[in-house]
Amino acid sequence: MSNNTKQLAADTPKYVTTAIVYPNSRIHIGWAWECIATDWLARGYRALGFPTRFVTGMDEHSSKVAKAGEAKGLGAQEYCDQMAEDIRTSLGKIDVAYDRFIRTSDADHKRVVSRLVGKAFERGDIYKNRYEGYYCDGCEAFYLDKDLVEGKCPHHGTAPKWIAEENYFFRLSKYQKDIEKLFAENPDFLQPANRRAEVLTFVREGLRDFSISRAGQSWGIPLPFDEKHVVYVWFDALLNYITAANYDVSKEDGGEAFRKIWPASVHVIGKDITRFHAVYWPAMLMALDLPLPKKVFAHGWMNLKGDRMSKSSGNVVSPDDVLAIANSDQLRYYLLAENEFSGDGNFAYELLILKVNADLANDWGNLVNRTINMTRKYFPGESLDFKSSTPNGTTHSTEIRESFAKLPGELLTALDSLDPKAYAQACAARSRILNLYIDRMKPWALAKTATPESLAELREVLYTLMEGIRHTAAGFRPLLPNGMLEVFRQLNVPETEIGKVEWGQVGIAPGEPSPIYPRLEMPKDPETATAQT
Repeated sequence: MSNNTKQLAADTPKYVTTAIVYPNSRIHIGWAWECIATDWLARGYRALGFPTRFVTGMDEHSSKVAKAGEAKGLGAQEYCDQMAEDIRTSLGKIDVAYDRFIRTSDADHKRVVSRLVGKAFERGDIYKNRYEGYYCDGCEAFYLDKDLVEGKCPHHGTAPKWIAEENYFFRLSKYQKDIEKLFAENPDFLQPANRRAEVLTFVREGLRDFSISRAGQSWGIPLPFDEKHVVYVWFDALLNYITAANYDVSKEDGGEAFRKIWPASVHVIGKDITRFHAVYWPAMLMALDLPLPKKVFAHGWMNLKGDRMSKSSGNVVSPDDVLAIANSDQLRYYLLAENEFSGDGNFAYELLILKVNADLANDWGNLVNRTINMTRKYFPGESLDFKSSTPNGTTHSTEIRESFAKLPGELLTALDSLDPKAYAQACAARSRILNLYIDRMKPWALAKTATPESLAELREVLYTLMEGIRHTAAGFRPLLPNGMLEVFRQLNVPETEIGKVEWGQVGIAPGEPSPIYPRLEMPKDPETATAQT
């Protein structure tokens, strides 16, 4: 990375978020996919020098969450406290390293919601009216008759309830032209492109004001101007991104700490909540005179046996199910390297095992293992470095070095495009290049010849391989945070040297090798078996 690029990274903070999850049941691989992808994004930006804040969390104030607590004989808050611990534990097991886990019952979030809802009300963007319409408990959303599919929710396949009640509404219709202008002037605001087309169709049909309160409920944040109503879950939930950016309710502009973080670089969400994030949310921010997020990225669904993975349908696999047969790195790699994040994914134990064994155990694992073994065999106890290995500066390894010089740019492009599969492919391509380099240069033949020339060439080959492994491992690390630390340990590269990007800055005297990713075998019962090697 050039000095100019480093300076740009240092001066360009990133704020990335997932959608916050309903705690009505344990998390499944679908939301884990979103969290792991956003974790990869945050780790990747940090590795390239960008100051980065990563936030995920839990959306608590919904009727279905309260009902889930009642079913267990618990009050809503007690139930959410238990679920928060369970979800954080699950995220820890898959190495999702967030900067904040926000809960909508957090005291600072309640203050932010009360202040900003009150501000919108003062400006005339919230008003009281009577509403009648179809309501889906699963979506926590109202639908028009034309939105239903054979009279059922388009996402959950269940018949919505007809609700008639007096609520407070947000004047979404007021922002019709502003939302149209947003999409006309910033076509990259919503990605991928097919999501944008869907939302534009919705916008062009005419925006309708939407309910932002529910009456007669105690579970929720009371409206500051009418405590008989609580803030409706979606208006409450979307404001979590402001709270988590350190918004100071005592300051009209949110305070200096907030202004340094906001606007969000990207909200990473599932495609079923695109409308809320790409239409409702920008309009809310416009009403509050706050900058809009730079991007909303709506990924597809994770399917299981051809159907959407959904807690409400029971068609789920949990992270714990998968971790019974594979470790966190292997799960992360399969979800991010095998599936197109912009489209629908597919989970199958057989595909996970095939992908992990081919890429991590065979290609990458064998490269690391045989390179370290050959170096220790041919140059025992010696630290190889760039100057002694390539004294003339331009040698047969130049092509390898040129390929690795392009790697940071390829990784940054994949990060900015939110394309973890392309990111993984860029790293895996370097692993293949190094394996082909071994086949072409035949280090064992150079060692057997044992002339001064062949030994000098052997030294260059082995240093090139180890330095290439170091660079590839640094690239892989946001995807595979645990195994890559083991690679650095086996190379004997200290923690302080890991981030050195330029080729040839580190002398390497590898230690004892051991398999980084042992092969997985398909168990008879994948949900209860342990990983086999």
